[in-house]
Amino acid sequence: MSADSHRPPVLFNILDKAVNWMLFLLMAGMVVVIAAQVWYRFVMNDPLDWSEEMGRYLFVWISFMGAAAGVRYQMHLGIDIIEKLVSPAVYRFVVLLANLVIQVFLLVIIYWGFKILGVIRFQTSPSMGISMVYPYMAVPVGSFFMFINSLRISWATLTGRPLDRKLVL
Repeated sequence: MSADSHRPPVLFNILDKAVNWMLFLLMAGMVVVIAAQVWYRFVMNDPLDWSEEMGRYLFVWISFMGAAAGVRYQMHLGIDIIEKLVSPAVYRFVVLLANLVIQVFLLVIIYWGFKILGVIRFQTSPSMGISMVYPYMAVPVGSFFMFINSLRISWATLTGRPLDRKLVL
C-alpha cells in the first residue's frame, strides 16, 4: 500500500488545522485579555469591567475545542493503558465500544446544546452585554467536532489504519 493511501482526506486536514488554529487564537486571546486585566487592575488601578467575563467565556471555548483536539489526537490515558494490557483484537473492540458510548453521549449533548441556544438567545452577559448564545455555543460546537473525530477514530480502528497523532498546523 502506498503512503498516499494512509493520508487523511483533505477535508479532515482542513478540519484539524481549523480546530488547532482556533485553539491557538482562543488561547492567545485569553492571554491578552487576562494580561490586560492584570495590567489595568494592578498597574492602572482601574480594573476593566468586561475582562474577567471575557476570559471565562474564552476558557469555556478553549475547553470544548481542546477536548475535540484531544479526541482527534487520541489523548485518552485509559485507552493507552488498555492497549498495553490486552490483545490487539480485544483492544480494537474496546476502542470501538468506547467510541460508540462517546458518540451516543455526544449526540445527546449536541441535540440539547443547540436546543438550549433557542432558550437563552435573548439573554445577555452581565458585563459585556453580548448574547449568551456565543458562550453557550461552545458546548454543541465543541461536541460536534468531538463527534466527528470519534467517528474518524472508529473508522480508522475498523479499517486497521490508525490516525496519525502528529499535530497539524
